[in-house]
Amino acid sequence: MPITTTTEIAAPVNVIYQTSLLRRAQAVCPYFVGSMSAEIRAHGGSFTAKWRRYEHLTPTTTPLAEITGSVALPTRTGVQPTVTDITATIQKYGNFIYLNEEVDLVNVNRPAVELADVLGENAGRSLNRLQRNELEDNSTSILVGATTATDIGGASGTGVMTRSAISVAVNALNRQDARKFLPQTTGSTNVGSAPVRESYWGINHPDVTEDVRLLTGFNSVETYAGQTRTEVGEYGHIGGVRFIETTEGTIDAGLGAAATASATSDVRVTSGGRTDRYNTVIFGRDYHGSLGLDTNHIKEIYRPEDRLPAVMMISHAKGSSGVGDPLNEVASVGWKSWHAPKILNANWGRVLVHSSSRLESTE
Repeated sequence: MPITTTTEIAAPVNVIYQTSLLRRAQAVCPYFVGSMSAEIRAHGGSFTAKWRRYEHLTPTTTPLAEITGSVALPTRTGVQPTVTDITATIQKYGNFIYLNEEVDLVNVNRPAVELADVLGENAGRSLNRLQRNELEDNSTSILVGATTATDIGGASGTGVMTRSAISVAVNALNRQDARKFLPQTTGSTNVGSAPVRESYWGINHPDVTEDVRLLTGFNSVETYAGQTRTEVGEYGHIGGVRFIETTEGTIDAGLGAAATASATSDVRVTSGGRTDRYNTVIFGRDYHGSLGLDTNHIKEIYRPEDRLPAVMMISHAKGSSGVGDPLNEVASVGWKSWHAPKILNANWGRVLVHSSSRLESTE
C-alpha cells in the first residue's frame, strides 16, 4: 500500500523539526553466526547450490601384515570414504515502499533516507528469521521437563531452562565430534576474570536470559570479555556454551501445557492459560549453511541496520515508471535478495524446547 497522504507521514508544519530522527529499537540478529556460506553465480544455469560433507573414517586398529611372496599391485586394499551431498535452492525475497510527491514536498529529505534505513532493517530481520526458522524447525528437539512439547510448563517450576538440559545438548554434540567455535581461555585471579572452556554457541530469547544467569556455574560475559572476542548480544557462558540473546528468538505463545494455578504464578503464560514455549538453539561450527546470489551471506552476528551482502537496495525516482507514472508523482524504494538456509549436519545442533520464568516487580 503506497504512502500517499500526510496523515501517514505527517508534514512538519508549525513545529520545530528535529532533523536527527528518533532512533528505532533494533534487534540483535545472530542466526547467521557460524553459517557456512555458499553462492550461486548469475547466468550459471542453476538455482541450486551444493555442499559436500566427507564423513569420518573408522579408526584403524589392525596392524598391517608383512608383504611376502610375489607382489601383486596394489599391495594394500584402501577404504571408500563416505561422501554426503547437501543441496539447497535459493528463493527470492523483498519488500518496498511507494512515496508520492505530496509526501516528498512537505517533508525534509531525511524521511526518505530513514525509510531506506527501515527497509534495510527489514531486509536484515527477514533473512535472519529465515535462518532462524531453519535452525529451530529442523534441529533435533530436547524437551525440558516434559515428554511432549504440549506438556511443557504444566506443573509449578517445571520446564524452565536447566543446567541438565544444556549438558544433554552439549553431550549430544560432543558424542558426534561437533566442532566448537571458540577456544578456551584460562582467566586470572589477579584481575578477577573467569576461565571459559571451548564452547558452542547458544541463542535464546531475552525472556530466557535470567533463567540461564541463575544456573550454577554461569559466568557473565564481563568476566571474560577482556581475554577473548565476544559477539553482539553475548551475555555469558555455562557448561561449554556461550549464549547470545535476541528478541528474534521464537516464542510459541500458548502452545505448552494448560498451566495449573501454581504454575501460572512462576512461568510465562498467555491469556488463554497455556504455557508459552521457547526455543533455544545450541550448535557447533558448520552446523548450518546460508546461500545467496553472486555473493556470500554474512558469517557473523549483525544488527539490522548493517549492510548485508546479496541484498539489493532499489530506488526509482518519480517519473521513472514512464506511462505508469505519467505525471511524475510516484517514487519507490525497496530491497530484494536471494536466500536459502540449510542444515548441513544434523548431528551438530540441538534445539531446547522449554518454558520461561515469569518475572514481575515486587515493588
